[in-house]
Amino acid sequence: MTHPLHVAGFCDPAFTSVKQAFTDNLQLRNELGACVSVIHKGKTVVDLWGGYQDIARTKLWDKDTLVCVMSVTKGIASICLLILADRKVIDLDKPIANYWPEFAQADKESITVRCMLAQLAGIPVADAAPENSLFQPGIVIKALEIQKPLWEPGTTPCYHSFSHGPLCEQIVQLTTGKSLGTFLREDLFGPRGIDFFVGLTPEEIERCADILVDDNVPSLMGMMGGNPLLARAWKPAPFNESENFFESDEFRRCEFTSGNGHSNARALAQIYGSLVHNGSSMINHDLLEDVIQEQWNAVEKMTNRHFRYGTGFMLNNPHFNLGENPRTFGHPGLGGALGFADPDAELGFGYCGNRIHAVDDTGACGKALIDAIYDSL
Repeated sequence: MTHPLHVAGFCDPAFTSVKQAFTDNLQLRNELGACVSVIHKGKTVVDLWGGYQDIARTKLWDKDTLVCVMSVTKGIASICLLILADRKVIDLDKPIANYWPEFAQADKESITVRCMLAQLAGIPVADAAPENSLFQPGIVIKALEIQKPLWEPGTTPCYHSFSHGPLCEQIVQLTTGKSLGTFLREDLFGPRGIDFFVGLTPEEIERCADILVDDNVPSLMGMMGGNPLLARAWKPAPFNESENFFESDEFRRCEFTSGNGHSNARALAQIYGSLVHNGSSMINHDLLEDVIQEQWNAVEKMTNRHFRYGTGFMLNNPHFNLGENPRTFGHPGLGGALGFADPDAELGFGYCGNRIHAVDDTGACGKALIDAIYDSL
């Protein structure tokens, strides 16, 4: 039985090619359900959603559907620390141990906040955390406190695929007295009406789309043993505890800002658009310009992919193509989710769906949308 194509929302006529690319993603590029949003110079020019929330294709994707955006969450964790730096609560160039004294163990006393945000700290693993311990309070944090760097901090680019979120979480907790998810709700996104959550309420879980995982997803295969360093890093994650890790109640309720933020494209575009729109940025212009300066441009150690990184954000790079501007910054997520900003075009972009594609780059769906956006500008 064939179902009529479901696409709803708004698209400025100047960006019709983006709507066509989105429609093609659903019809031709194997999306199940998805949403895309673009904010240009403070104005929403694309806000579309379509397809299905559920794998059985009985429930249409809705305007307020939430979906896990995977590692796009890492960029949001970074934004929390940048907000705290902008408010003079922390200093990016001071040691993490200034705010988290126990972190100074095992030769980590001089690692700065910036070094960590730039994926240069050398602590991508938490070896003392046992298998399936991710959601046990304090276990990963204690393991990171005693973890010895795998190499001299500041010397070796390595995507902190697992540890970035917990590191950010503990700094936020110790400097604000709030969990990172609570900080987002009460201090950052909640007051702005932005639908981005880490740690869902029962009502928010009701809004969540199913997650369909393709076979042979490169990063997942690596986490489960195909890549020794990646599998070592992700040892605490209970992948085998649930039929679908990403749909488990524990995964949705708990806070893990390396990968369990739940949101939609509208919120991602709002977040990144607000960082670069003149006059309404979440952080001051000078700080933004500072943190999007390139810290490294190399093949990193965790996944052997060629990235460029600033302070807290991935920069446009050969592996995750984020448009035409090398100054574009943001973060991708497992299987195709993306959130990024172009500071010169004053552009914020969000895309996410509920199919984890077997890709380890931008993916065909994201690339089609990004190409259409830049063709429309």
